Amino acid sequence: MTSFIIIVVIALFIVLVGFTWYRLEAYEGMEKVIICVAGILISWLITSILFSISSNGIEYMNEEVKNEVSKILVLVFTPINGIAFMPILAKTMSRLKFDEIDSKEAAKQVLTLLVVFIIICVIEVMYLRNIQLGIFEVANGM
Repeated sequence: MTSFIIIVVIALFIVLVGFTWYRLEAYEGMEKVIICVAGILISWLITSILFSISSNGIEYMNEEVKNEVSKILVLVFTPINGIAFMPILAKTMSRLKFDEIDSKEAAKQVLTLLVVFIIICVIEVMYLRNIQLGIFEVANGM
């Protein structure tokens, strides 16, 4: 099962980087790398915060179990969260750099993306909480 999760996570990160890289058409090699890495780090930070919020009030048997669950869920949801915002943001950045849109239009697009992303985050917190409670029930049933 662990191998399957690792393969899925790697595939998700490849898709994330591929979509983002493709959308950064206005940028060159090292700029694309920096933007992709920064986006992944931001996605990881957001996902870690969402996990912390979702695990509030859940009593784990010990800290080791919580860390293991956290590691798996954050690894899986980091690229999913990145796919939700990075390629769209990258396209907006490229369009702005190519002067296809002005900064006001770019700001509108980013604000719209932010609102949608906040809604996704609220739903994700509830989903992560349900996953943790499900894991907890399965562990207690054994």
